[in-house]
Amino acid sequence: MARVEVAERAPLILSIDVGSSSVRATAHTAGGTPLPGSEAQIASSFDTTPDGGVQIDADILFDRLVQAIDVALQRLGPQADLIQGVGASVFASSVLGVDATGEPRTPVYTYADTRCAADAADLRQEWDVPASYDRTGTPLHASYLPARLRWLRRTQPHVVRQVARWITFGEYASQRLFGRPCGLGLSLAAWSGMLNRRELDWDLATLGALNVDPSSLGAIDPVGDPLRGLVAPWRQRWPALADVPCFPALGDGLCSNLGTAPADADAIVFNIGTSAAVRALVPGPVRSVPAGLWEYRIDRSRSLLGGAESNGGIVVAWLRDLLRGVRGDNPDDVIAHLPPDGHGLTVLPFLAGERSPGWDDSARATIHGARLNTQPADLLLAGIEAVAYRLAAIYDLLVPVIGEPHVVHVSGGALQRSDRWTQILADVLGRPVIRSAVAEPTSRGAAIWALQALGHTIPSDHEAVGDQPFEPNLAHHAVYQEARARQRRLYQRMAGLGGLEAP
Repeated sequence: MARVEVAERAPLILSIDVGSSSVRATAHTAGGTPLPGSEAQIASSFDTTPDGGVQIDADILFDRLVQAIDVALQRLGPQADLIQGVGASVFASSVLGVDATGEPRTPVYTYADTRCAADAADLRQEWDVPASYDRTGTPLHASYLPARLRWLRRTQPHVVRQVARWITFGEYASQRLFGRPCGLGLSLAAWSGMLNRRELDWDLATLGALNVDPSSLGAIDPVGDPLRGLVAPWRQRWPALADVPCFPALGDGLCSNLGTAPADADAIVFNIGTSAAVRALVPGPVRSVPAGLWEYRIDRSRSLLGGAESNGGIVVAWLRDLLRGVRGDNPDDVIAHLPPDGHGLTVLPFLAGERSPGWDDSARATIHGARLNTQPADLLLAGIEAVAYRLAAIYDLLVPVIGEPHVVHVSGGALQRSDRWTQILADVLGRPVIRSAVAEPTSRGAAIWALQALGHTIPSDHEAVGDQPFEPNLAHHAVYQEARARQRRLYQRMAGLGGLEAP
């Protein structure tokens, strides 16, 4: 990680978080604590299409980024002069095509866009899958760039001919703000599915198979050197940021881990927001990436190892929207009277396909075991438990690599709003769980990365920020072990019907 000179003054870091539901800008203190009253949040959303498209116009998203910075600096007032660095997180994966002048020729495509699922399936038939997995640390799946670039070339060749470079949204924003490209950080490069995880550069075998020239991609910067020197009109618009170091954008998963357990090097972190993930920072590269997981390199000596699900809080939101009996109610209140797995339902929560560990783009949700006396609350609890089971399957793949942790750290809006869901995770795992009190761990993580690059040490006292422990109920754990086995059997029975392959 690059280190830059620190001015002799009390520091603030401006953290920018470009997410799927909003763009935030927040000032953080030297301890990684959000400065009260500084947060700006601009609502944002992706455009969806009936054929599985999930995208957003690059200039619209950039305008929301500008609005967020405007508001945050306005709220800071004279304190804006204390900003000594800017950290940023951007949803991964994001990619757009720009022409030779830097103008967008495509929208920003996201990991959730499944229109290239057929292309991913073709690549799995044509390529040496184990060799590709070993080089890049990622499976051949619609989430990643190999399938997306192949799909674009197949379906929109006239657009591809206009594209000079394929870049992330973070690179696009830096180009507009600084008038020159920034280095592409390892975490976002790894999320492309085209980074050689050992060489820390584009995987030439993958690029050759796709007929992609390396010069059409961003320049990877394993160090993470910051940019300085905003160009007009931003220099005049934001004088407090004109010459401070601005660090290359990081992947949101890395930032979430850093913001949840910044000083716990061996932590396994669960995050449940709209989607969900289980991740750990480990020495990298790992010798062999366990089947079902991914490895994203973050610097020369470390990696983010784990797995992710597209179906997290979105499952509860969908069920609440579908079931009149629970709409508008607090989920904890709705399911408070229900015992663990007392409903007899088995759910595969694949509303948006599957990522880890089976990586099936075409997987679909399944609810098995409903009877005439099944109530809306039963379905809600079953959906929550089902997501916990899928995350536990990822956890089970991580533990042999890094060892059983003493505690598990959890964060995310879905868990912050639900004591019951957090307790269910502890019970399913049979391990103590510490729920982070940090409202926006991704934003905090981007700030912590910048602070560490500036030479600051982050306090390790989790209790000081109000984290809450949850102890497992071992009787409930035994019940959930049987329920997890039932879910695995249903998963295996559905193999071949929705494209599922048993992990």
